[in-house]
Amino acid sequence: MTDTQLLQEFEALAERLNIPVTYANLGDGNGGLCVVKGERRFILNRSAEAKTRNEIFAREFARLSLDDVYIRPLVRERIDAVRSARE
Repeated sequence: MTDTQLLQEFEALAERLNIPVTYANLGDGNGGLCVVKGERRFILNRSAEAKTRNEIFAREFARLSLDDVYIRPLVRERIDAVRSARE
């Protein structure tokens, strides 16, 4: 799976979880998951490469409880790898 395909999978997962994804000019920052007016939202740097965006998605999804959510195996493996590295 290419970085672009993986990015599309992460964006689709965010949509299924009702977490809006916004791309903005963030200067040197890459973004992440935040809460804006009580709503979870991904805000990612528009100029970041797909690989960097994927790393951010994997890191942030690893913080969430996703046990009851169907996630394509390759995407889940990426999230679980980040989760395992933190433990």
